[in-house]
Amino acid sequence: MLEQLEDRIAQSDGGARQLNSPLTGEDYAQWTDRLRDIEELIRDPDLRAEAARVREAAREFRMEYKRHSKEPQWDMVKKMISSPLQELQRKVQEELVRKTAKQNELVPLDRDPVPEKYRTELDRYFERLGEERSK
Repeated sequence: MLEQLEDRIAQSDGGARQLNSPLTGEDYAQWTDRLRDIEELIRDPDLRAEAARVREAAREFRMEYKRHSKEPQWDMVKKMISSPLQELQRKVQEELVRKTAKQNELVPLDRDPVPEKYRTELDRYFERLGEERSK
């Protein structure tokens, strides 16, 4: 779901309409239904509210597109939908790890969030660390 939106943002060429975007394409209803399903599955009220905000932002972009046939401003879509969805996905994954971890497993709890500008470097570090352990 997130990948479709990110692909469209990356492919945006300043106005050429491509109907494969969840916001401008025929699969909007299916995409927003899946987002609503995710929202309903989330038990944490803060995360659920974030999912609702993202879905509402997508609805507003879609309404604007349908009313005026105006291509969405993809930088705003990234700021209001794509980036929050990525953050929501990360938080839900962390919550799943906490909920599914065995009693004796060590799971990082309540760690401070990594600033976005360092996240890529941290991800690379852990990938290298995992590669070294597998040798």
